[in-house]
Amino acid sequence: MDQLDPKKLATLGIEQVPTTLMDIGLDQLFPGKWQKRKFFDDASLDELGDSMKSAGTNVVPLIVVPRQRGGGYNIVAGERRWRAAQRIGLATLKCEVGNYSFQQALFICAIENLQRADLNPIEEATSYQDLGNEFALSHDEIGRQLGKSRGHISNYLRLLQLDIRVRDALIQLRLTYGQARPLCALPHKVDQRRIAEKAIRLKWSVVQIQQAVNSITKKTPDPIKLSDTDADIRRLEREISEVTGLDCIVKRHATGRWQLGFNAPESESFSGLLERLGIHTDADFEK
Repeated sequence: MDQLDPKKLATLGIEQVPTTLMDIGLDQLFPGKWQKRKFFDDASLDELGDSMKSAGTNVVPLIVVPRQRGGGYNIVAGERRWRAAQRIGLATLKCEVGNYSFQQALFICAIENLQRADLNPIEEATSYQDLGNEFALSHDEIGRQLGKSRGHISNYLRLLQLDIRVRDALIQLRLTYGQARPLCALPHKVDQRRIAEKAIRLKWSVVQIQQAVNSITKKTPDPIKLSDTDADIRRLEREISEVTGLDCIVKRHATGRWQLGFNAPESESFSGLLERLGIHTDADFEK
């Protein structure tokens, strides 16, 4: 992990904490509650383990904080190194021990996650969300802290509103960020899920997914305006009005859908229409 910038920490009201470098047994280390990463790829852990073997004692130290109960230390930064160390049979790891507050640990964990190239889109979005919620930062302020654009932050945060199965596909890297981004335009999660599943199954490109989304989100055409010369529609309106005793409006839409409306000048007329339709209700329409 890169050295944290004291100036950036200071802008968030976070001060640097003195640390002590120690060798700590792997059995005394525990995942921190600040860690939002839930998916650790076995292949990448094996690769990291091989790298740690080559590095020997030069492995970047973990950042840890003493546990308040039960002894041992919670990992603030470096959980992947701890997991990889277990796979290659290491007994201890070098750790920087500091008495970090919850906010300090959360900031360090989020920044460390965001500096990694193998972060999946949901993990990245969750880290942005944590920074925003905990420090009351706007999307623009988060971007300035991390050297990213406001649009980048906003687009990733939108992923957290997707259907849970779509988010799972992002976590498991079955969908890319680029493929998932168009799905954010769909208001209904069932549509998001349906298109995502089809895209995975048929190996759709981003363009194909965007086309599928466009077919759902395109505007429904306005009703066709019927002229007085449309004799069939006008005659139908007159016949319905004669039967019901109420002015009637009939509209035909470009989609093939029909609309039928009545103009009841008072409650008595409306009640009479319901009776003609065979509808009986106890509702008092005079109120």
